[in-house]
Amino acid sequence: LYLDHSQLGDDAGKVLAEALKTNKALQMLYLDNNQLGDEAGKALAEALKANTTLRELSLHSSQLGDEAGRALAEALKINGNLRKLWLGNNQFGNETGEALIEALRTNTALGELYLADNRFSDSVKESLRQAKKGRLFALYL
Repeated sequence: LYLDHSQLGDDAGKVLAEALKTNKALQMLYLDNNQLGDEAGKALAEALKANTTLRELSLHSSQLGDEAGRALAEALKINGNLRKLWLGNNQFGNETGEALIEALRTNTALGELYLADNRFSDSVKESLRQAKKGRLFALYL
């Protein structure tokens, strides 16, 4: 489902998140270039904890901050079905980076993680690279 450039905000993101919790068919959701914000990001993270069918999620350029980033990282510890996650060009800082490092230690399903154009320090970027070492997955910083 492609809903990129749809001018979606927090409320629409929360509605989509509720639907994802019981979704049994949707495998790809693209929400790029919307104004989702942290509340929608946190709701989508909660949905990922329950969802078993989504394989690809793109939240590129969705105005997400560290609150949403930490919630998404927590969801990755539980979700074993998501294969591709695009989170580039948001407002994630080192808090999100550290949370993702922790999540990557336990999540073995994720095959591609796109994080370019966020606000990670060089040391967090290096730790992210180390966290994915030895695993077959693409990491874009």
